[in-house]
Amino acid sequence: MYEAMRAPNHIVGGLVFTGICSSLSGVNVFASPVYMGLAISAALLPDIDHPKTLIGSLLKPLSQSINRRYGHRTITHSGVTLTILTLVVAIIEKVTAGANSLALIFFFAYFSHLMLDMMTLQGVPLLYPITKNPFVIPGNPGYRIRTGDLRAEAVMFCLFLSLGLFLRPLFEHGFWTSYNRLFGTMQHLYLEFQRSEDLLEVQYRAHKGSLLLSGKGYCLEAKPGRAVLLQGDSLVVLDKSELVVEEVIPLHTGQKFFFREHRFVGIGVDSLQHLVGRHIIAKLDVVADRPFLVTANGAASEQRRFESGFLRGAIFHELYDSVEVEVFVYEPNPRIPVLRAKLHSLQQWNSSRAEAVGRHALRIGELSERLQRVTDMVKKEGLYRQLAEERKRKLPQPDYSREQELVTEIAALQEQERAKNARQREALERRNREAELQPASFTGYLTTVEIEGL
Repeated sequence: MYEAMRAPNHIVGGLVFTGICSSLSGVNVFASPVYMGLAISAALLPDIDHPKTLIGSLLKPLSQSINRRYGHRTITHSGVTLTILTLVVAIIEKVTAGANSLALIFFFAYFSHLMLDMMTLQGVPLLYPITKNPFVIPGNPGYRIRTGDLRAEAVMFCLFLSLGLFLRPLFEHGFWTSYNRLFGTMQHLYLEFQRSEDLLEVQYRAHKGSLLLSGKGYCLEAKPGRAVLLQGDSLVVLDKSELVVEEVIPLHTGQKFFFREHRFVGIGVDSLQHLVGRHIIAKLDVVADRPFLVTANGAASEQRRFESGFLRGAIFHELYDSVEVEVFVYEPNPRIPVLRAKLHSLQQWNSSRAEAVGRHALRIGELSERLQRVTDMVKKEGLYRQLAEERKRKLPQPDYSREQELVTEIAALQEQERAKNARQREALERRNREAELQPASFTGYLTTVEIEGL
């Protein structure tokens, strides 16, 4: 009679051990009949080296051949064989399905058989054929299972069965999800969100003062202190800076979700509204060439540029009455005041020169008359010398030609100024008329959340 753990314990113990270890990678061995069938087969496979075992009797020719050549608990109970078979399964699965879940289940189920057989008196040669020394658990033989000890095996079977039932949530959710669900904090929700490949449904409970908040929603964003949930047609923001978050319990839905970016340039309000629609918006940044009205998160506001994070739909309207009209401002030529100042100065100078020349002419005329009336030769000689000196004196003459040049130049510049401002006024009035008729133009980008099945 061979010494070994019986098939029922290998099956139940293998399923529990594989379920616990696979949950570390988020694989539920009980989620698929294929997974369970592979786990049971791999948990029994090492005993194919003996024809009297359950799997040996099913594959008797192969079992007898292995038993004759190697005997029981040798080659099939070796870690070397486990490694080789796992690699074979992994390669086949990778080529056919592009995954390694089956290889993972095979490894843990096969290894569970070796672990349970190490708990018997004989143990197993894990390093066969390198060495035939047996490996045992525990080291004291008195605590290991003896051949035919049905009571011990029955106790182990019940223990495995109870453990499997007790750990059912662990198998369903995975180890890390169960760990994060156990603590239920924002930090653990963030960790679960980071490692999750599907959409999380979060059950939350929080309060703000005496106001209690609770419910369920799909998690669209999670950070250590903030989470955004889609609850029905509205978004719920759990922010630790505003709320006391008591618990957030994540649950995997298996649904996929992704972000899709839309860019748009120079589109009308109808096209923008059709693009936004009733999408779940993760990011929206839109700018227009004139003010518009936007209603988002229940609030309406007039904007020229609108930026927002998560929101559930938005409504845009044009504001035709708010079209900004450009006001015409007359632009004078800065050279004209300068020339006018020069002209004024020149006119004052010419006026003073003209007065001086006039007074000089009157003086000469006055001396000439007196010279004619005087008969005294001495006085006459004196007046004659004065007249000669006055006639010799040359006074500056007024520059009326330069004054006329300045007047002409100022008039030309004034005409140019009037023509230029007339053209600018006409262009401005044309732009104002066009702005009143042209619809608003919107440019920006939109990031939406697409959820599979919604």
